[in-house]
Amino acid sequence: MNAAATLERTTPIAIAIVSVVAVALAGALWLRFGGVRELDAIELPAEPVPIESSVGAAPLRGGLPSLEAVGEALVAGLAAGDPAALAALVVDPEDFKGRLFGVLSNHPSAAQMGPELLWDMQSRESRDDMERAIELHGGRPLRLVSIEASSVERRLGITLHRRPRLVVEDVESGAQTSLQIISSIVEHEASGTYVILAYRYRGAAP
Repeated sequence: MNAAATLERTTPIAIAIVSVVAVALAGALWLRFGGVRELDAIELPAEPVPIESSVGAAPLRGGLPSLEAVGEALVAGLAAGDPAALAALVVDPEDFKGRLFGVLSNHPSAAQMGPELLWDMQSRESRDDMERAIELHGGRPLRLVSIEASSVERRLGITLHRRPRLVVEDVESGAQTSLQIISSIVEHEASGTYVILAYRYRGAAP
């Protein structure tokens, strides 16, 4: 086989490989820098879209009734050094890959990757960051003082409480620490349930 024929046969394969790598890299960057991006000037319909037609009316699996309840459960799990308790606060994979994926994946690369691959990447990164938080802050007698989102973003049927800051207190010493270990908390508007989208450790400060 001559060089021209070989080039003609291998070029489409090479292009396909480059495309797959590019999508995967873009998806990884999408995850690393917060996962859910800001909305790109999307105009909401004049008439509100019924929540049932977007993310459904049923409560999120494992969801808690308030932002404060999520914060309290997280701090309790952190104080106990309990990875299973902390993992239980994260969005259920079926909810993420099903009814929530459309409203969360507003970046083209995320849509191209699809829910299965994106969940796999996000859940692995979330688990790593959760374990880091346990390693650095777990096993201490902590209580929640406050939880406050850096920003709030409303989408069809959900509200994203982005980069929440938790202020925790060591009940023995009284010392307070500000923690950022969550990417976003998802509030399901129809049921008033809240789940953590993913853990993302950004550090602590006095």
